[in-house]
Amino acid sequence: MYTVARAELKDGMIIGDNITIGDKVVIKKGAKVDDVIRRQLAAYKLIAVNILEEEDFAETYYGKVRVSRVFKKFEEDYTANLMAYKVAVDSFIYKKVPFRIQDLLEIVKNLVSEKMMGKELFAYLYLHLPSEDQLPYAHGLNVALISRIFARWLGLSEAETNELCVSGFLFDVGKYMIPPDILHKPTKLNRMEYDLVKTHAFHGYYLLNHYSKNVGQRVLNATLQHHEYTDGTGYPQGLKGAEIDPYAKVMTILDTYEAMTSARSYRAPKCPYEVIHILETNMLQRYDVQFTQLFSRHIVDELIGSRVMLNDGSTWEVMMNNGNDLSRPILRSDNDVLDLSKNRDLVITGIL
Repeated sequence: MYTVARAELKDGMIIGDNITIGDKVVIKKGAKVDDVIRRQLAAYKLIAVNILEEEDFAETYYGKVRVSRVFKKFEEDYTANLMAYKVAVDSFIYKKVPFRIQDLLEIVKNLVSEKMMGKELFAYLYLHLPSEDQLPYAHGLNVALISRIFARWLGLSEAETNELCVSGFLFDVGKYMIPPDILHKPTKLNRMEYDLVKTHAFHGYYLLNHYSKNVGQRVLNATLQHHEYTDGTGYPQGLKGAEIDPYAKVMTILDTYEAMTSARSYRAPKCPYEVIHILETNMLQRYDVQFTQLFSRHIVDELIGSRVMLNDGSTWEVMMNNGNDLSRPILRSDNDVLDLSKNRDLVITGIL
């Protein structure tokens, strides 16, 4: 609902509140604006009224976000800032122009305000669908934006937050050296193709270290090590546990989450609960336990109250989370309560 000046009212707009003079309702909520309504408003000397928006008629959180003016404004701002990021990346890759760190941080500031909650940002990114040619750039931008929220959850200082956000922008820069038909191949890569893709961590590290010397060592570490796993099975160096920079460990988690919850030409975005399940399942082998638990817990905490769909087609509201099984919360409907941790054949397939 938003306020519109009487002179700006258009036919078909819907009045959002009962309009009263004294104790008498003179115009009812839900009335459609026409010449009669305008004359009444003028007679009562009312200069503005509340008007219902599309989101006021939506029944779910994601439904409301999808049609909201704030999301549409975010999409406009996102498109402009994505282009700025693309220009910076292309200038670096093809002309070796060093990244302007302050310009990257300004992009984050433009899209993630101090007051923005994680729930808002994740909903915006989940609903926003970039074009296929924008995907490589959108991935880096999205990870940088998520880094801003995760830094807040970690309680990082401003300097540390900025460095983590820059890591989000740059950790995957080596992928721009991989042929697009291999990088975005919808089917499984063969051994030669996979070995080529694995070189992107070294490519990114080399390029940043040689041509953008204003990038800090933590960002370089995140670029080189973001495919290292805590059990030593990652690449390119097969590092283990404490050998991996904490920023690289964070990038590994955010890289996985963002890629899986974003749409691709060959698949729809995965439900956040499905990705949380994947992170939890692989936590002891691949991901840092502390970072994974913190990230996953915040994600699901901010989904409490959301409407979700299960694999049997039923819809429920998330009532509370199971601390040891975050991807399987306790749900409720009008007359029932369902604990997914005790109903293993049911899973959440979508957020409504």
